[in-house]
Amino acid sequence: MKKKIALCLILTLVMVCVNGCADIGLFEDPDAEETICVDLSVHAGMPLFKRQNVFSPSHSFVGDMAAEFVRDAHLLKEMYTENQRVDLFMGNGGIGGSIGLGTADRIQYNYMALDAALKQFYKNGVLPYICFFATPKALYDKSAAMTNYWKYPPVDMELWGEVCGKITTHYRDLGWPLAAYEIWNEPDWFDRSVNAKAFYCGTWEEYIEIYRYAVNGIREANPYASVGGLSLATFSDEYMNGDVDRFLTYVRDNGLPLDFISYHCYVPDNYPEYTSQANRALSGYGDAFDSVGLHLNEFHVSGSTSTTSTEKCVSGMMDALMYFIETPQITSVNWACFRESSEGIGMINSRNGKRYAAYHLLSFYNRMPVGRVQMEGTHYIRGFASADDDRAGALLYNRTWKDRESNIVIKGIPYETYDITVYGIDENNSNYGRNGGSDEAGVIWEKKGASGSGQSFKLMLSSGSVAFVEIVSCEAGEHGIPTVYDGTGNVLQGGVATVLKREYYFEDRESTMFSEFDLASFSAWVGMGNRDTGVSRGSVYLENVPDTLAACPGMYEGEAGRGEYRITIEYLDGNAQAYAVHRYTAGDGSLCFGTDIPVISEDWQGGVVRITYEMKDCGSNHTMRICFTK
Repeated sequence: MKKKIALCLILTLVMVCVNGCADIGLFEDPDAEETICVDLSVHAGMPLFKRQNVFSPSHSFVGDMAAEFVRDAHLLKEMYTENQRVDLFMGNGGIGGSIGLGTADRIQYNYMALDAALKQFYKNGVLPYICFFATPKALYDKSAAMTNYWKYPPVDMELWGEVCGKITTHYRDLGWPLAAYEIWNEPDWFDRSVNAKAFYCGTWEEYIEIYRYAVNGIREANPYASVGGLSLATFSDEYMNGDVDRFLTYVRDNGLPLDFISYHCYVPDNYPEYTSQANRALSGYGDAFDSVGLHLNEFHVSGSTSTTSTEKCVSGMMDALMYFIETPQITSVNWACFRESSEGIGMINSRNGKRYAAYHLLSFYNRMPVGRVQMEGTHYIRGFASADDDRAGALLYNRTWKDRESNIVIKGIPYETYDITVYGIDENNSNYGRNGGSDEAGVIWEKKGASGSGQSFKLMLSSGSVAFVEIVSCEAGEHGIPTVYDGTGNVLQGGVATVLKREYYFEDRESTMFSEFDLASFSAWVGMGNRDTGVSRGSVYLENVPDTLAACPGMYEGEAGRGEYRITIEYLDGNAQAYAVHRYTAGDGSLCFGTDIPVISEDWQGGVVRITYEMKDCGSNHTMRICFTK
């Protein structure tokens, strides 16, 4: 029997028969196998932070593929991804191949190709996540090998740091923010097909030196750059052999900046293990790395194109999303690949720009609101739901080996009138990779101008399939996308100010205490997760701040009155030093939920604002949200 999704909504009686597929109708069925109840009025659970981003290899943006990338760049916007990771691949014809030409005593810098690609990112609401890799031609050590000089450490480490600093200065001067600055790509990966390391031929000690000089050059050029490294292909191997420990020890002992460590995974059973090991490694240094996030910045649930291009991948992707939501130490996931890699893994077909099932799933997730709401009764059908002032969504999937029928009840709909659209991903819907034809998201059913605080429908999900129910108020504006800017700092799309950097704090890496600054809604979140006591904290650095910016804190989940709440506003000069500080706390009455706090005061002299939000001993499942408005 073909896989199928049949959705039945109780607004009117409609029966649609499709040859070879199950009936799709609208009727109430209280005798369904289980009842899943979503209550949009009850806030509950870890927020659905938009940390699901994409990766594409350097060579998918250049040469014969450059024009195709320009054709497809708008699909980044439609996926609502926050950042795109790409390696520069200097010295080997990548997107940064024209940087670092010439000789060591006369290094040349040509940013034309890289600038052109980044403009496409910004235009479509995406921040570039740049991997500083590999050795540029001017720094080749030609005594090291006959070929593949780019794999070997730079012949002059100080000049390597200078190259990284020059690139950083170029984008800092343009006012183009980058999501992250990562040092090298997979220095550990041994490719058995060629019996050699694929991307690096130096020692581990030399890699640590590469990191040292790169981050020092980057931070000297931009004190707000979010820097990190490792980029490990097989985290477990380097964790067990001590390389991770050697790196962290060196970073700590030499006072080097480290905002994140990164690793990759294309084996579905390995990413929880890698993450657990990364958390243990960082925890082993006490509080030295309590602000270091984890970036799983090359990831997919399979390395097979036959799986990742069809509906076969979506149930595994949903398992991963459920895991990422409950693992706040992972602050960025970059799914492979937005554009197909040489192995064929991709969200879209690079030859014709058609979207695959995986693309649609990430688009569904990323356009859901951050604020999670209550969902009960998910025994066979799993998922999560969220809502905000003008839209809501529920993402459901069948992880069992049997077709499942459920009665879905949605309560507490706060919108006077709204549109309901139900999408499916299965053999017959949202599945260009299997069936060809249209690559649009498969709309199973839609209703314009619905009303009432509750709706019910019957849902039949075939094994391994996904359904997305989206509810949008008829008064809603365009869905928010990440903030982007042009070269002079002017806002191109959305946002209130330029977000230079976000910081995190992980007092206990085994807990789910969390913080985040969401670019799309321009709001900060901080919560206790599953901990009753302890400190949960986060920060955001803002530039191009309007004169009337205000912060309005509110309790999203839980009741105020227990523990401590604080918001700290620091004004920073050109050297990233605070020249004025304002603290607002609930205890002294200066922080009142639902009341605006002026971000800009009489002390403001221009520059950068750092805003820190924190909770202490407030009890589990307590969450504070801070909205920022002009």
